[in-house]
Amino acid sequence: MDIVKANGQIREFKEALQAGIDGFVRCGEIYVEAIDEDPRVADKFRDEFSDVVPTAMWSNFEAIGRKWMHPRLIMGGMSNRKKANIVKRLPYSMQERIFEHERFDLLVEGGDVLKVDPMEATDDQLDQMFNQSGARSTSEQRAYIESKRAKEAAQVETPEVLPYKIEGSKVTFRRYTTLTRAELKRLLTEM
Repeated sequence: MDIVKANGQIREFKEALQAGIDGFVRCGEIYVEAIDEDPRVADKFRDEFSDVVPTAMWSNFEAIGRKWMHPRLIMGGMSNRKKANIVKRLPYSMQERIFEHERFDLLVEGGDVLKVDPMEATDDQLDQMFNQSGARSTSEQRAYIESKRAKEAAQVETPEVLPYKIEGSKVTFRRYTTLTRAELKRLLTEM
């Protein structure tokens, strides 16, 4: 295929895609205006467009119309679902900054701070960089890292799962449990 022709088709596709996104925004605005006037009209919209619009999509139209969710998230907009969910819970102004490829501080091991585009970050890095109200400061990221490290250490230190559980003077055995004489002796001393 001719490169010039392919570039033209890519440009045309991009324009059509943007028109579609703009159309979703306008649909969201119309839907919000209608349900703000009368919340019961939502059922009329769902009935009228039941063959075209999936039921779950109506909450997205409302979120877009109220500027709770960036319209690029309606089609995914992120490399994976977990990243999209992290971005969805952010304020709309922060979502816009992310889709404009703004770089945010990321605290890395050793205390260095990198400027990272959230669109290129991993899920864990996004969790570290953002909370539900926006971007975390480097000190908040340090606290997040320490908290995560403490949770992971606590999980490692969990005791072995015994084939029984002692509650007061009662012993409850797990299914298909076999005890040796030494284990039974140990059990009786624990009671």
